[in-house]
Amino acid sequence: MNAKTGQIVIIVGAALVALVFVKLMYDMSSNMTEMNGHIGSLSRDVAAMNVSVALMAENVTYMSESMLRIEGNMQEMGQAITRGSEQFQKFQQWSPAEMMRQVVPDGGDASRTR
Repeated sequence: MNAKTGQIVIIVGAALVALVFVKLMYDMSSNMTEMNGHIGSLSRDVAAMNVSVALMAENVTYMSESMLRIEGNMQEMGQAITRGSEQFQKFQQWSPAEMMRQVVPDGGDASRTR
């Protein structure tokens, strides 16, 4: 092999290495562009998730307040039922004869004797 052939082989080899390097740079650039797109999409998804989490926190707070109101209403309803039951028990204890004695002080005996 003479010097000229050696130089041609080196030049062709260097050109092939340069082409491989250019191809690698192109692929790396394409992959970086694609990765930037994925990062942008991920960033948008995280922002949307933050909004969803904030809404969920508001909904949980509202649900907790609603549950407290329901519990208060249930307690008030229980108290009303208890008071009604107590009044009903008092009503059951009333005797019609006793009620008549309260209305007619002499017990109604005076009207029978006449």
